[in-house]
Amino acid sequence: MKNTIKLVSIAAIALSITSCGNDKKNETENDSLEPVVSVENEVANEPMGNPGQNELETSTRSTEMRIDKAALSFKNSASKGVWDAYNAVRVALIASDAEKTKQQAANLAIIFDESNAKLKSAAEAIATTEDLEAQRKAFSQFSNAVQTYFRKNISAGTLYKQHCPMALNGKGADWLSNESSIQNPYYGDKMMTCGSVTATITK
Repeated sequence: MKNTIKLVSIAAIALSITSCGNDKKNETENDSLEPVVSVENEVANEPMGNPGQNELETSTRSTEMRIDKAALSFKNSASKGVWDAYNAVRVALIASDAEKTKQQAANLAIIFDESNAKLKSAAEAIATTEDLEAQRKAFSQFSNAVQTYFRKNISAGTLYKQHCPMALNGKGADWLSNESSIQNPYYGDKMMTCGSVTATITK
């Protein structure tokens, strides 16, 4: 009987020790676990948007800010109006906005009278189409034609003649900018910085 009691006591003690070991093991394992963060919830809470559109809007705002900072002066209000209208067409093409390009080109065309028939015709060619590639081709022609006009009428500051060798299916095309940095009106955000400064008009 005494032997039986001893065996039961030993078994109880062993069971107690084994149970404590398991509890400590569980405590150790639990202590080593890090809180689980729900990535799904975090992603769900993030605002959704169109990255390409946001980049384009940022690019357009940045372009407009740089234009506002340009230090250019012209001999009279008429020539300044030509530059402002030309620049507005350029910015619209950088944004690949055919409708706005058409509107701004119409504003450019009405500035010229018959004494500047070539420039008037070139501006009208931009304003009479909503096809973006046709607008860019006509813009190239206007940019070539208007250089002499600006050279005669700028009174202070610098205009940069810039060139993209890939524009118009590899034929290349020029444009004028009031900044040396490149923002390509022939490709927009597809190849925004394609091009280089080839000449300057400075007073």
